[in-house]
Amino acid sequence: MRLSIMPLVILLFSLEIGLKGQNSGEEVFKSICSACHTVGKGKLIGPDLAGIYNIRTNEWLHSFIKSSQKMVKSGEPDAVAIYNEFNHIPMPDNNLTDDQINSVINFIRETDLIISETAKAQAQQAPGEIQKPKQSEALLQAAQPPADTLGLHYTSEAVPAGRSLFYGYTGFMNSASPCSGCHNISDVYLLGGGKLAKDLSDSYGRLGPAGINAILTNPPFPVMQRAFRGHELSEEEKTDIISLLKSVSDMPAYNKVPKSTGLYFFAVSFLCAIFILAFIYMAYDNRKIT
Repeated sequence: MRLSIMPLVILLFSLEIGLKGQNSGEEVFKSICSACHTVGKGKLIGPDLAGIYNIRTNEWLHSFIKSSQKMVKSGEPDAVAIYNEFNHIPMPDNNLTDDQINSVINFIRETDLIISETAKAQAQQAPGEIQKPKQSEALLQAAQPPADTLGLHYTSEAVPAGRSLFYGYTGFMNSASPCSGCHNISDVYLLGGGKLAKDLSDSYGRLGPAGINAILTNPPFPVMQRAFRGHELSEEEKTDIISLLKSVSDMPAYNKVPKSTGLYFFAVSFLCAIFILAFIYMAYDNRKIT
């Protein structure tokens, strides 16, 4: 009896492995790539990957996916051009195997085929009779940008919560460090924030909500990666932060605090120092001599 069951068990196990192998490209794309890329739905923080296998060689794609910055630093023309086009935001290194990268490329190829077949069906059928190819919905959904990329969820009501998180008045759910520790914004607060990293005042205009969401979801910067490791932001927290950055971007220029807040900080510090010295001087003159 055991001998008769074993071939069936082996067959089922093989089928399970095969199915996992087929889905691995989609899984890798959804977990790593979809925060910054789409397939056929336009640019996010990175380029649209539709037809990328026809534009770049397989060897180039493998090298770029594993370490884009290595190629940029070596002066590879196409890598440098992409880096410059997308606001000098580095694509993070990925510790993916060659098989995983190939599966992602195959997923992109399959998605392109589905999009092409859907377009042909739309051209051939009358309105109201269009049907997408079977089993294509999941692939298309995986290759699309997040549903909130239109900015519909980033409202003024969420700005106070975003400001509180940014400056550390409210702690993040997973104990991430407040944004102001490294970043500054031209907000209503005079001192703004930290100077260790890029000023975020124009980040909403440069990157859009999808780009900011991508960075908060899968940071491309090594320092930010280490800071967020084990301290990932919730979707609500990301919405609040993006709402704050949107409000700063929408703020009229005359209401914005100048980016060069160093002079203000020096002036405040100087006045405080004068006050302390004056207090010490007066207290010293009125001291009791025993």
